[in-house]
Amino acid sequence: MKDNEQLLLDYLKTNAQGKANKKTSDEIKRALNLPSGGKTNENIRDIIRSLIKNHNALIGSDSSGYWIIQNEEELQNVIDSLNSRIQEIQERATALQRNWKNRNNE
Repeated sequence: MKDNEQLLLDYLKTNAQGKANKKTSDEIKRALNLPSGGKTNENIRDIIRSLIKNHNALIGSDSSGYWIIQNEEELQNVIDSLNSRIQEIQERATALQRNWKNRNNE
């Protein structure tokens, strides 16, 4: 695990146990003195994504922060949110394909 990954995971384990204690990417960035990687803290999101995918971390997220998942209800809510986003993206992709096929019929 990279130093920044361990640093961020330790911070969440200490300060963001459960959704009620979630931390924003700005809070995480400031607390750990990490580079943002852009206006929407892409670096923080990339580290969290890596922790989940490569290091078995149970990190929940929503539009206002990140936290260590504490129970099955929190886990299911995060999974439901991700599945909803998948569906919305698939619908947009399908609409774009349809629009491309119909582009000369206007």
